[in-house]
Amino acid sequence: MPSGPRRRPSTASRTLAGSIVVATLVIGAVSGLTVMQMRASAWDQVGRVSQNLLESVEHMVDRNIELYDLSLQAVVEGLHNPEADGIAPSLRQVVLFDRAATATGLGAILALDAQGQAFADSTDPVPRRLSFPDADFFRVHKERGDVGLYIGKPFRTKPDGRWVIPLSRRLAYADGAFAGVVVGTIDIGYFNALFGRLSLGDHTRIAFFRESGELLVRSPVMEDAIGKDLTAAPHFRNFLEHRSGQFVATGYTEAIEGLFSYSRIGDRPLIAAVVVPTRAIAELWRPKAMAIVAVVAFLCGGMIGLTLVLQRELERRARAEEGALAANRDLARLAHTDGLTGLPNRRHFDEAFARARAEVARTGVPLSLVLLDADRFKRYNDTYGHLAGDEVLRAVSRVLQRQVGEPDETACRIGGEEFAVLLPGASGAEAAARAERIRQALARLQIPHVGNEGGVVSVSLGVAEVQLAETAGQSFAAADAALYEAKRQGRNRVVARPGGAEAVRVA
Repeated sequence: MPSGPRRRPSTASRTLAGSIVVATLVIGAVSGLTVMQMRASAWDQVGRVSQNLLESVEHMVDRNIELYDLSLQAVVEGLHNPEADGIAPSLRQVVLFDRAATATGLGAILALDAQGQAFADSTDPVPRRLSFPDADFFRVHKERGDVGLYIGKPFRTKPDGRWVIPLSRRLAYADGAFAGVVVGTIDIGYFNALFGRLSLGDHTRIAFFRESGELLVRSPVMEDAIGKDLTAAPHFRNFLEHRSGQFVATGYTEAIEGLFSYSRIGDRPLIAAVVVPTRAIAELWRPKAMAIVAVVAFLCGGMIGLTLVLQRELERRARAEEGALAANRDLARLAHTDGLTGLPNRRHFDEAFARARAEVARTGVPLSLVLLDADRFKRYNDTYGHLAGDEVLRAVSRVLQRQVGEPDETACRIGGEEFAVLLPGASGAEAAARAERIRQALARLQIPHVGNEGGVVSVSLGVAEVQLAETAGQSFAAADAALYEAKRQGRNRVVARPGGAEAVRVA
C-alpha cells in the first residue's frame, strides 16, 4: 500500500482531535469568563448596596447630631440671656432645656462652669454634683474658642456604665473669656439599635469613628472595641485620603478581610464605614461558579477522552508502521546533533574534520580551524543561573549559524561552552578575519554579564591553519593553544597560531 493513503487516517484523526480540543478550550474560556463575570457582579452588587447603606448611616448620624446640637445651642443662647438669671430654678430649667433632650437614647444636658462643675441640669432643677474638669471636651473648649460643636471621646456613665458620646459647645462671657461648657450625651446603644435595622445580614459591620481614630459605634456591638484607637490599623490612612471610597483590607478590631465602604459624615470630623467580609461576598457567587466549573470540566473531559480514544485507534497502525523508521531517523539525528543548541556535536565535528583533512591532502586547498568559547562562563552561570547560561550558548550558536554559511563550512558545539568552526578553502589570515566577525557579531548582542570585562557576554577565539605535516590532534592542539592565548591576553579577542596570520582585537 502506498505511504500516502496510510497517512490520511492519521491526518484526519489529528484534525478531528485538534478541532475538539479547540472547541473544549473555547467552552472552558467562555465558562471562565462567565465565572469571572459572576464574581465581578457579586462584588459590584455588594459595593452598591454597601454604598446605599452607608448613605443611610451617614444621614441618620448627621441628622441625630444636628437635632441634638440644636438643643445645645438653645441652652447656650438661654444662658447668655441675662433675664434667665433672675427666674426660679424650675422655670429656668424649662426655659433652658427643651423636650428633645429627653428623647430616647439622648442623655442629660449639663451646663458646666469654668471649673467644670455642673450648675444647670436638664434632669433636675437642682443640678447633680457632677464635675468634668479633665474631660477632653472640657479641655478643648477651654483652650480654644473656635471649636463650635465638639464630638468628644466616648466614656462610660455612672453608675450604670453605659457608653455615651459627648457633644459639647463652649460658653463664653461677653468679652469672649471662657465661661464653661454645655455638654450632652447620646447613648451608643441608641445608634446600635438603629444600625441593627439597617444591616445587610449577620456578616455586615457598621461603624463610625472620629477622624482622630477613636471608635464611637460599632454594630454588631463589641464592647471592648468602643473607644479603641484605630490609627494603628495599616489601612486607616485610606479613610483620610478621600471623602468617600471603597477598598479591601483586613479589619483591625477583627482580623477578617473585608470590603470597606466609607464616607465622611456631613461636615463633621466623623467617618462612617460599612464592612462586608470577602468570604460573605464569595458565598454569593462561588457555589454556583464551582457547579459550573464541575459540569464544564466533566463534559470537556469526556469529549477529550473520547477524542483521544478515537485518535489512538485511527493512528495505531500508522504509528506501528512508521515507528521504526522515525526511531532510526531520530537516533541518527541525535547522534550528530547537540540537543541544547541544535548545532552538530563533537562526533559530527570529528567526522567532518577527518573528511576536510583528507580533502586538504588530496587537493592542497587550505583548511583553517577556529575554536571559541564564552568568556567567564562559569561565573555567568553562578550569577544568572544555568537557564540563562543555556540561553547564552544558544545565542552563540545562532551567531555561528549566521556567520558560517558556506556549503562546506561547519560550526559545531564540541563541549560545555566551547565551539569549533571548520573553514575549508580559508587561509589563516582569512580565518582570523572570519573569527573577528564572529566575535563582533556576538558583542553586538550586548548580553549583560556583570562578571566579565566590559559588562557583556564575549567570546575568545583561537585560529590555526591546518598543516599537512601534522596530525588532526596537533592541529586541534594548535587552535586550542591560540584560544588559551586569547584568554591569557585578556579575553574577547582573536589570536592566530604563531607562524600564521594574527588578528587581535578587544571590543
